[in-house]
Order: sequence, then C-alpha cells, then structure tokens
Amino acid sequence: MTSTMDRSVDDRTPTSVRIAIVLYENSLAEVWRCLRSLRQSVRRVVDNPSITLNAVTLRLGDCSHRPVLRAEDDLAIKTFLSPVVDAEYIWFGENLGHSAGCNALAEDAVEDAVLFLNPDTYSAPALLEELLGSMRSPKVAAVDARQIPCEHPKWYDPTTGEQSWASGACVLLRTPSFHAVAGFDAQNFPSYVNDVDLSWRLRLHGGQVVHQPDAVVFHDKRLDSVAGVRPTSIEFYAGLMGRLMLATKYDRPDIVEETLTVVSAHGNDDQRRAAAEFVRIREADSLPDPLPAADSVAEFVDGEYGRRRY
Repeated sequence: MTSTMDRSVDDRTPTSVRIAIVLYENSLAEVWRCLRSLRQSVRRVVDNPSITLNAVTLRLGDCSHRPVLRAEDDLAIKTFLSPVVDAEYIWFGENLGHSAGCNALAEDAVEDAVLFLNPDTYSAPALLEELLGSMRSPKVAAVDARQIPCEHPKWYDPTTGEQSWASGACVLLRTPSFHAVAGFDAQNFPSYVNDVDLSWRLRLHGGQVVHQPDAVVFHDKRLDSVAGVRPTSIEFYAGLMGRLMLATKYDRPDIVEETLTVVSAHGNDDQRRAAAEFVRIREADSLPDPLPAADSVAEFVDGEYGRRRY
C-alpha cells in the first residue's frame, strides 16, 4: 500500500486507518479469532475499487502480567496479516487500564482514523467498509458498530445515526479529533464509562458521534439464565465509579448525591467500595472540575447516558 499519511483528511473519508487493540490476559485462541475476522474485513475494503484505503496498521498493546504472544506467535500474526495489515505487538509490562492502553497505542498515530476494537470481538466482513462509509461527512468524529448478540439499547437517529455516545468496544474515530480532545481521560475513567466521556468531549468540540447499524461486530458477552448480560465484579466497581466521575465532570451534583444515596441503601459490596473511594477522592479535593457548557452534551436519562430505544 502507498501511504498518504502526511496530510489531514478531515474533509473526506479516511484513507488510512490504525487499529488499536488492548489485550489483558486474553487467550491466544481469542486473539486469533479476532484477527482472522479483522483481516477479512480489511481485505474486503482493499478489494473494493470504489473505496480508497492506502494504509492499515495494527497495534496490539498487551497489559497482561505476562506476554500473551510469544515471539513465534507475534511472527505468525505478522505473516498472516501481511501485506494487508502492518502489525506491531507491544507488551507494556503492566496493566495500564483500557484508557491509558488505548492512548498509548494511538498517541503517535498519523493515520486518518483509529479503530479501537475489543479483543473479544469477531468482525463481520463489511464492518470496516460500513464504518468508513459513515465518515463521508467531515462533521462525523466517531462512529460505532452494532454489537451482537446483545445489541446496545442506546437510542440513535434512524436517519443521521447521531447519538449521545459511541461504545468503545468497536469505534472508529478521526485521528485529529481524537488528538484534539487529548484522547481518553485515563485519570478519571481508567476503564469504564471512558467511551461516554470521550464521546461527549468530541461533541463539545463540534464533532458528531454516530451509530452505523450496518457495521456489525460480535461481542463475546457472558449471559445469565434470563439472557441478560452477566456483569463482573469489576464492572460493578468501575461502572459505579465511572458514573460518579461522569456526573461530577459534567456538572450534575444532583446525580452524584442520588447515586450515593441509592448505593448506600441498595448497593452491593463492590458498589459500596466504589462509593467510599469516590468520597475519599472528593474529600481530598481531587475530583475533576466541571467542563464548561457540559449541559449542552451531557445526557443523564433514567439512569442511562442518553435515551434508550427499548
């Protein structure tokens, strides 16, 4: 591929993409499942004469205690993806968290767009094609995919695709837009609710955040006996902490106090632990300052961060 990464292309569809995947204690089989489908999705775009895609790079950032990939695995993946995708594997040697891991993988990105993708996903063949197609408008800063088998219930405009926020499990962002808002807020949202915060800051910066239902990705969620998504203990803790930080950053002290009251009365141990840590941070005067004009983008609706479709 011939690189055209020396220019900004905010005024048209991206022609170069960096794919950033943060690993944490994933199995080698899961990594291969993700990459096999990803190669097929990239290959489809490269073979489409109506789409110009000059460069695709992949950065695998490993936050695991020990490297997920051995040297021979790294070589096998690079060989498998070449020449369609230029891949690089980085073992961080520590658990940076999702936000800091993503930022590290994208900080030197010169590609027109960055696709952040969870390793527990399987891309449909048209995934990248549809995501790129949604960026024909220069106003679109971020576009996320439809997740199956558990589709996210957040509302989006059926005509324009505009929505409150984009899910970080599979989201394509314009690189200049991502850099303009300084990426993910790793200090206040190390793992959960970081995608909501990023989306709202992109909107504050003038960008549109849209959903593309024709871009499909399988997200390997564990289900309970009634087919609901089974949360882990870290989700209880980090999700609650993320909510409190989000309400603080977007100037909703009423949401903060309501959440603390509900958790005190009905929360589980992990949620109470998160609430106690939040109070400690607040007493240390270390909470983020509310953003100017936060109310123009923040959407706290019935416990969610935007309207629901169902």
